[in-house]
Amino acid sequence: MRAFFSQSLIGLGTLLLAIAPNAMPQHFAGGENQFSVSQTLFATLVAINAAGYDTGIDSPVNEQYKLRTQIREELAKRKLTSLLEIRSFYQAHKKPNGGADLGQYISFALLAGDPPKFELPTMELPADAEAMRPFSEMLARFYKEANIEELWKRSQEAYAVAIRNYQDEVINTLFEANGYLRNPSGNDGRRFQIYLDLLGEPNQAQVRNYRANYFVVITPSSGLMVDEIRDAYLTYLVDPLSFKYAAAITEKANQEKKVLQKYAQDAPSLDLAYKDDFQLLVTKCMVKAIDSRLMHGGAEKRTQYVNQAMREGFILTAAFVEGLGHYEKMPDSFKQYYPEIIAGIDVKKEKRRLEEVQFVQTAAPKVALAPAKMEISPAEESLQMAEGLYEQRDLETAAKVFRKVFEQTADKSMQGRAYYGLARIAIRQNQLHEAKQLFERTVSSGSPPAISAWAHVYLGRIALAEHDNTKATEQFKIALATEGISALAIDAAQKGLESSSTEGDKAK
Repeated sequence: MRAFFSQSLIGLGTLLLAIAPNAMPQHFAGGENQFSVSQTLFATLVAINAAGYDTGIDSPVNEQYKLRTQIREELAKRKLTSLLEIRSFYQAHKKPNGGADLGQYISFALLAGDPPKFELPTMELPADAEAMRPFSEMLARFYKEANIEELWKRSQEAYAVAIRNYQDEVINTLFEANGYLRNPSGNDGRRFQIYLDLLGEPNQAQVRNYRANYFVVITPSSGLMVDEIRDAYLTYLVDPLSFKYAAAITEKANQEKKVLQKYAQDAPSLDLAYKDDFQLLVTKCMVKAIDSRLMHGGAEKRTQYVNQAMREGFILTAAFVEGLGHYEKMPDSFKQYYPEIIAGIDVKKEKRRLEEVQFVQTAAPKVALAPAKMEISPAEESLQMAEGLYEQRDLETAAKVFRKVFEQTADKSMQGRAYYGLARIAIRQNQLHEAKQLFERTVSSGSPPAISAWAHVYLGRIALAEHDNTKATEQFKIALATEGISALAIDAAQKGLESSSTEGDKAK
């Protein structure tokens, strides 16, 4: 009982791990990757435990922290009128599958606002969270009557101990993944967030992807779930690349009448989510391939892992392992080399390989559910796809997709990114006058600071080409003064200033 009733809060001041008070949509933008706890998730699971959520309650794993049992016993002593409607709601929405039953409340908690109101966004939500809308007001009444704020404070030591048990393993796992992918710091406003909660069924790892934010929620487990965390983190990093290079992936999928996709369809144990979405399957195969390269234990163990992945229907795992072997010899980051790996898939070779694969009828039970397809707006999807086409030098198609953004959104920031893409295409096509106009529109449209800074760098370069050193110097200085400018843009602007100064001296 001591851990539960202590009111001390142990700080975990590390680079990635921090106890944060809540998990709300308004905290989405920016922010460091974190491993923390959520007050909203805590309150939600307190409510359903009090209302009859018993799945996994007899698991020996619960004895490690005892918090779930202690809170249930504490609330059972109280006469809470607000609990009646929550109990009725829980029974009406109970799912036959334990993961799905808990999952709908996890989805609610990740999208709901701060206590004490727990309001959901007015926009349309994923189906499982949308069905939870009436729960907001019920939880608000229960939160106040049951004094969940006090229970939350008294539970902090137990949570701090649980997070501390994971701390080193999680940091090492994420650092190892970043090192392998040569992933630089900074995530363009995206966020990877791990939440641990001690009130759910043990041995659960549930993944959610809401627009630019990736969440992993884990519950107490008999062993540390670092493999699940690593796979979720790798998916978070690879998923945007699958969007970015969707055209190349679609081209591979369409070769020889989708012959590769047919093998995936025929794999009995492969989750329907992967059968229905080739792009999602590509991401998962890449994650499994990276897993095999990071795996400790020797070549034989890695080979067995890859073979098992293929037998379960992850049909491109072996091909990606070969591609990663080439990547490891290159200086490029994974982001830069990814399209080369996709382009390197030999459909005929993979067909021959797959003809030798004996698919398993059933796979080992999954702890983590198959992730939902990455949820981004149509305009964001177009921007990412256009960037991928641009990098593959398909300028004509990239320009068409960038222009499509103006039909899909009135958001000035997104339109600014589209102007920036079109401007760079104009530069490649040596259309400097058009490029100049497009970069000026990029700046005036309210583009993100990093993009505005680059637009000023390009405007400075164009001014140099036009022998207007005064204008060039002005643009480079504006770029350097832009808050949020990247290191590469700083270097480019400084070199531009040196060039404009040299040219100015020559003119004298």
